[in-house]
Amino acid sequence: MRLKEKVAIVTGAGRGLGRTIAKRFVEEGASVVIAEQDTESGRRVLAELQRAGATAFFVRTDVSSRPDVEILVDETVRRFGRIDILVNNAAVLGENGHFLQISQSVWDHVVSVNQTAVFICSQLVGRVMAKAGRGNIINISSINGAVPLPRCAAYVTAKSAVESLTRIAANDLAPYNIRVNTIAPGPIENRPPHLELPRLTEDTLLGRNGLPHEIAAAAVFLASEESSFITGERIAVDGGMLVNGYRIYGVERPAKPALPAKHQKEPPALGREN
Repeated sequence: MRLKEKVAIVTGAGRGLGRTIAKRFVEEGASVVIAEQDTESGRRVLAELQRAGATAFFVRTDVSSRPDVEILVDETVRRFGRIDILVNNAAVLGENGHFLQISQSVWDHVVSVNQTAVFICSQLVGRVMAKAGRGNIINISSINGAVPLPRCAAYVTAKSAVESLTRIAANDLAPYNIRVNTIAPGPIENRPPHLELPRLTEDTLLGRNGLPHEIAAAAVFLASEESSFITGERIAVDGGMLVNGYRIYGVERPAKPALPAKHQKEPPALGREN
């Protein structure tokens, strides 16, 4: 188990990616703190983890509220004595609208949850990690931090800022042996993977949407010692969407080309004597 005896806080763990990451972490041996604003979903995930024999507890948390996060951190330290991993996953898309029409209240809410909360959680948890001389912070961004999502200016701006925050935090926290990285998901299914296969799409090079467990696998990798020499990085888990040249340039994707015969003689390289 790659996270044995580790203590992890996962924000927004009551549903979606956060829930899947929390479940995968406990499978890898971690004790998990579910930081979730919605009490019902937080308790539901807690019950799921406990039925599986995991060590976990739930703290109702509005991650954009510094007092709430202070309680979350204090309660985690009180119970476990340390925090090894923080996953900043909580997010909100917000009201879609043209840039000229977005209200100040929508902007403030989306930025507070998607951007300011990452700062609050990382700073408060980072102080605990710094005292221990070790730690691992994983931020969940989005490929929309690099490619603007139309009619979602606040969301895109916040996700871009999270990637910048990742780099500056990695710089400042490295002396304390704290690594900071970002996962940028592409199109991910929110349906249970055991019910339906992922939707097929031409948007990604792999021809399909992703599944939550594929993001969770990346989170386990970054949280484990397997990534011990990686910090300040953004890992896009997007099926090749960001580098899909066919989609970017509107070029028709060719059918699979025929492979050369197994023993077909290759042409001589330039400058090679025959």
